[in-house]
Amino acid sequence: MSTRDLWNRYARYFNAEENVVFPADQPELDFYKQIRKDYTGACLEIGAGSGRLAGSLNRESVTIALEPSDSMLAGWTVSDAGFVVRVQAFGESMPFRTGSFPVVCFPYNGLQCVPEEEKRVGIIKEAFRVTAPGGVFLLEVSPIFARRGPEPLTERYSVNIPGGARLVLKEKVERRRNPDSIRYHMFYTTVDRHCETTEQITLDLAVTSRDEIVTLLMESGFCDIVQWGNYDRSTYDDELSPRLLVLAAKGI
Repeated sequence: MSTRDLWNRYARYFNAEENVVFPADQPELDFYKQIRKDYTGACLEIGAGSGRLAGSLNRESVTIALEPSDSMLAGWTVSDAGFVVRVQAFGESMPFRTGSFPVVCFPYNGLQCVPEEEKRVGIIKEAFRVTAPGGVFLLEVSPIFARRGPEPLTERYSVNIPGGARLVLKEKVERRRNPDSIRYHMFYTTVDRHCETTEQITLDLAVTSRDEIVTLLMESGFCDIVQWGNYDRSTYDDELSPRLLVLAAKGI
C-alpha cells in the first residue's frame, strides 16, 4: 500500500483522535506560535495533515501546507483553510523553487512516519533545497520510540464521536528489526445504532536517534543546529526527553 493510500484510510481516525479523543496539546501550539514570532517570512509546513497547526504557524506572511493525502486535505475546516495555501505533494519531491522559504518545518514525528530510509534522506535534502539562504528548518522526532517493545492487543480507548457513533481502538505493537521500526496494528471499530464495522490500519514508525538526525541534517548542508527536548525548549536528554526538536540553519 502506498503512503498516500495509507493516510487516506487513516485520516478519519487520526483526525478523530486529534479533535475528539485527546485534548489539544497547548504547549505544542504555543511553541510553534513562538517559532513564527522568532522567524518571520513565508513558511512551509511539510506533512500538514488536516490543518492541526495552521492557526499557530500562520503569521503576516504566506504559509504553505504540503500534504500528500487527499483525505487529510479534505478534512480542513473552513477557518483553518483560510490561513494557508494547501499543496498536494510528497516531501521528497516538492514543487517549489530552490530557496523559496525562510522558514520550513516538519512537525509531529512526521519524518518517522516515512519508514523508508531513502525517502527520509530525500525529504531532508529537499527541505535544505527549498529553505532560503539564511533561513531555518525545524524538525521534530521522538528518539524515545527506540525503547518501545512489543505489546499485546489492548483496548486504548472507547469514546463517543460526533454523529452519535462510538469509536473503539484496539492496538497491538510489534517491534521490527529490518527495517528498524515500530509497527502499530490498529483495529478501529465504529459502533452506531445500525451496525458495527472494524477497519485495520497498519502504521510503521521509523526508529531514529539524535545522532542520526543531527548527522543527516549536517550531511544535507544545514549548520548551527540547536536541540531541545520538549516544547518548553529544555535541553535534550537521551533518557528523559519525550521528543527531539531540532532547529537548523541554512548558511547565506
